[in-house]
Amino acid sequence: MKRAPIATAFLMLLSGCSHEDPALPRLIAFQSSRDGNFEIYVMDMDGTGQRRITNSPSNDISPSLSPDDTTILFASDRSGNWEIYSVRTRGGEPGVLTGGQGANSAPCWAMGGRKVLFVSTRDAINGELYLMNPDGSGVERLTRDSLVKDTPVMANDGHTALMTVTEHGRRAIASVALPGGEVRILTSLEHNSMDPALSPDGATVAFASNQEGRFRIFTMTPDGQNIRRVSTIADDNVQPWWPPGEGLLLIARHGRIILLSVADANETLLSFKGDSAPRCATPSSPR
Repeated sequence: MKRAPIATAFLMLLSGCSHEDPALPRLIAFQSSRDGNFEIYVMDMDGTGQRRITNSPSNDISPSLSPDDTTILFASDRSGNWEIYSVRTRGGEPGVLTGGQGANSAPCWAMGGRKVLFVSTRDAINGELYLMNPDGSGVERLTRDSLVKDTPVMANDGHTALMTVTEHGRRAIASVALPGGEVRILTSLEHNSMDPALSPDGATVAFASNQEGRFRIFTMTPDGQNIRRVSTIADDNVQPWWPPGEGLLLIARHGRIILLSVADANETLLSFKGDSAPRCATPSSPR
């Protein structure tokens, strides 16, 4: 894979920032099966400095990196039940944030790192959206409906969430006004769409969809309009996420993490050892 001009510009942007500059994230968190089971790893924004953060015989998945790059949320079944944990990016023993009430999954930092958004079956088997403090206190239920939910993200203002929902055997991208609003399905149920990622300015949603056969990456406005394909390789592209830099996406494809240019679909390979679910801090998150 050749390094595209826009990807090179992205790396130059990062190199021009001091290590202590809080304006841009410095790390990518991801999950990897390179050591047998899924563990949480981090790497620098150019793919270098890859290191393992968790070490468990169980599966640690779905990382979410805090706005200040210091803490990773993740889901794990290490206790025999799916719970949400947090761990420092410098390593150490993870702390559990949820406590045995249903299956807890898909954690995501919200509201500039002041809250944690997640999915839980504690009150409903389909799984509902919940919000809690970063220490696990103050749990608040946000949705009450019959849709199965996954991969939620929240707008910076805290008033809207996007998520993957399942209805009639199909996955779709949906939005919901918080708390307790009506869920609105944004993509067609004639195919599968999943993994919404909201751009730092809140103007664009990236997602994975098989509407053209194999999964590719598309973008749309938050109301479900102006859908546009941005990846050209039809080979199970999933889990998009917006890094700093204009018009760039991190994506996963068959154990590889790739930096994708939205404008021209050029790609830069960052990792390739059973890696997926790349997440960096949202650049516009309040510090």
